[in-house]
Amino acid sequence: MAPAGNTTETQEPGAVRSGLRTSVAKVRDKLATRARSLPLARHAWARYRRRLYERRIERFHAPYHRSLQELLDTARKKSGRVYHINCHSMRCVAGQQSEDGAGSVRPDFVLGDRDGTTCDPRFTQLTFQVLAAMGYHVTVNDPYKGVELIRAYSDPKAGRHSLQIEINKRLYMDEKTLAKNAGFSTLQKNLGELLRVLRNELPD
Repeated sequence: MAPAGNTTETQEPGAVRSGLRTSVAKVRDKLATRARSLPLARHAWARYRRRLYERRIERFHAPYHRSLQELLDTARKKSGRVYHINCHSMRCVAGQQSEDGAGSVRPDFVLGDRDGTTCDPRFTQLTFQVLAAMGYHVTVNDPYKGVELIRAYSDPKAGRHSLQIEINKRLYMDEKTLAKNAGFSTLQKNLGELLRVLRNELPD
């Protein structure tokens, strides 16, 4: 018991651990900043960062692409063609560095086939028609034409078709809290229907 007239303050264990983590992080950041200011330390820091990136490529990037290539090759051998859909999410409103201009309100979906070079145009058109019929605002190659991933795995003449689909985050989440919004289930159902139609109606 504390002596009369004195007060004793206590903190929850979780709060103490949180404070310690914050303090350690601040010290670590200060040391890293000072280290990078020294010539030899900058060189060591650069080597560390380069090795860190190399390890990430070895552990995640390269295995992912190997697996994707194997899946596409297997599907291509089985049916003579393969349709690859590469999905991304985009902000509701364009930021400062966006090609479509800061403040631009984006459509619900953007389909990208690099100006018709990565897939049969009928693949793009069918996807467009299905989504538009659901009431979505859809554009093609504007503002996104498609990233390197669909270029690398596409060869329409050889039966390899790749299409990028950008999905507006407002359709399924609160961009500030990152929580699912009321539209999540509807989008999930509609995307399932899109895949069903594509599977049944894609051209031979």
